[in-house]
Amino acid sequence: MPKFRRLAATILAGLVAAHTGGAVADEPESAPTPRRWSWLEGTVWYVPTANLLAIMTSADNPAVIPLRDQTVYVIDGYRDGYFWGVSRVQFAAPGAPRRVAPDDDDPTCNRLVGSVTPEGTLNLSFAAMDDTDRERVTGVGTMRRRGGAWAMELQMTTGDTVQVTHWAYMRACPSDGGCPLPAIRATARAFVDVCRRSNRQ
Repeated sequence: MPKFRRLAATILAGLVAAHTGGAVADEPESAPTPRRWSWLEGTVWYVPTANLLAIMTSADNPAVIPLRDQTVYVIDGYRDGYFWGVSRVQFAAPGAPRRVAPDDDDPTCNRLVGSVTPEGTLNLSFAAMDDTDRERVTGVGTMRRRGGAWAMELQMTTGDTVQVTHWAYMRACPSDGGCPLPAIRATARAFVDVCRRSNRQ
């Protein structure tokens, strides 16, 4: 009889665990960790052709103006879900590609710092590298698989009275960082290197 009771108790416990999922079932078999995104260090990201369109609006004007926003950033470091680097953006009216601006053309350069959760939620902050009073820009998004590769799905709005709003699936360049930009006649690294030289980095 004791053996029967033990067997019955074991079977009952198994049925309860199967019905409720068990305590272990509440945790994924292989929960992601911050190490999942360590490959971000050293990567170069850019806005692809399909996502160049942004809009500019103003608090005192109902007009909505289309813009071309070529943003590029280089991620210099990564640690435990945090990353940092340098970014450059070029705004222009829709039209033909243009050459990368020379050093004295006042490039819009930013210091980038961001975070990514193990699940892929993104938060990015862009602060001006010069002495201007440009406001800090914050973007939010998610890491997503698109076309067999990771993309950063980002949304951000810049400015106060005059605002530029943009969303894009940011793409990573090949490992050499030499991918051409759809809106600029320069490679991605050459585009950002202007900021590094201007700020003596």
